Amino acid sequence: MNYEKINMGSYQLHIIKTKKFKTITVEVNFRRKIKKEEITIRNLLKTVLLSTNQKFKSERDLIKETENLYDLKLISTNTRIGNYSNLSFKVRFLNDKYTEESMNEYSISFLMDILFRPDAMDNHFNDEELRKAKSKLEKNIKNLSDNKLKYTLIKLFETTKDRAYSYNSYGYLDDFDKIDSSNLYEYYKSVLRDDIVDIFVVGDVDSEKIKKVFKQLFKINTFKKVKNDILVEELQPRKRIKKIVEKDIANQSQLTLLCSLNKLTDYERKYVLLVYNEMLGGNSNSMLFDTVREKNSYAYYVNSNCKAYDNVMMIYSGIENGNSDNVLKLIKKTFQNIEKGKFDDNILENSKETLIGSIKASIDSPAGIINTYYAKVLVNSDSFEERIENIKKVSRDDIINISKKIALHTMYLLEGESRKEQNDERD
Repeated sequence: MNYEKINMGSYQLHIIKTKKFKTITVEVNFRRKIKKEEITIRNLLKTVLLSTNQKFKSERDLIKETENLYDLKLISTNTRIGNYSNLSFKVRFLNDKYTEESMNEYSISFLMDILFRPDAMDNHFNDEELRKAKSKLEKNIKNLSDNKLKYTLIKLFETTKDRAYSYNSYGYLDDFDKIDSSNLYEYYKSVLRDDIVDIFVVGDVDSEKIKKVFKQLFKINTFKKVKNDILVEELQPRKRIKKIVEKDIANQSQLTLLCSLNKLTDYERKYVLLVYNEMLGGNSNSMLFDTVREKNSYAYYVNSNCKAYDNVMMIYSGIENGNSDNVLKLIKKTFQNIEKGKFDDNILENSKETLIGSIKASIDSPAGIINTYYAKVLVNSDSFEERIENIKKVSRDDIINISKKIALHTMYLLEGESRKEQNDERD
């Protein structure tokens, strides 16, 4: 695998040459500081751009063209990375070594049409396409409450106020009336003009040809100052956990916990935290799973997940109604045991092996490769080989030391109860 980073003036082009795949993957990332008032319009822009353009007048026409391009895959996502919103457009297509000459260039040109030739006239997007996009997004936002875990995590993060992760990544219904086809187009122009852009190409490609294609087709020319202040400000640790309870008609309760991470070193953030999380609740062999579910049968599931860019860790569990106090006690006890070094060396070594296995697996997918090299851009992360070696180095003392920098901060409980119980409370 050979990596080349080319400064194209107004954007960075990253070419990762590898013969692992018969496909070529191209991913264009637009990144800017996240703002709550821009989340909704950014999601709508993604949908509108993928539905139609000047060349392909309907979503059906677009789909037919992807089939003509040997089943090209087109994906767009709007995600958050620390303090930044990342709007991504990706195509994966069969290398023209296996199809027809010049199909690589044509496939990339297809993506450029989506980005630079939208269905717009007189600085307005197509009103009907915007209406459809709003309808889809409205449905997604309203359906969030149906996914109890997702809903509870959103409510948990909202308690932190104004931090990047406190915002609903889907957007807000209150913003819909403010967005029309005209200001959506203005926002689209601002994305092309102001966002930091990184383009990744993965596959068995000719670097000079790829550079030439993007120089001809990728039409932005505004220079941007790059300041990678990705990390979200730390939460101040609390002496006593804040508890919030919401009632819900359900057969089980959702218990979620937010943990603050304070004053981590770079090594702890990149490696020790990953191992700690894997030991705590990263899989079905974790300490929480063993204690809360296997030994005490209080939970249907229990997991933890670390967000290194956000300086937080979450614990989430589906539990039997009425067991929240018992589960919380066991979670606190598990934290204390790790801090005191009361854990088996086997769980440490098994957790490291699991993480190393995940790193090795990521090398075998274009998405894993792009994620690794994008992390290098964002936080100067290490190579695949360096990451594996650094995971191996994580020691028992490292785990004990980082455990002293992790503190339970906020609990959000969506407490299930029967409809009769809820009616009795009202009476």
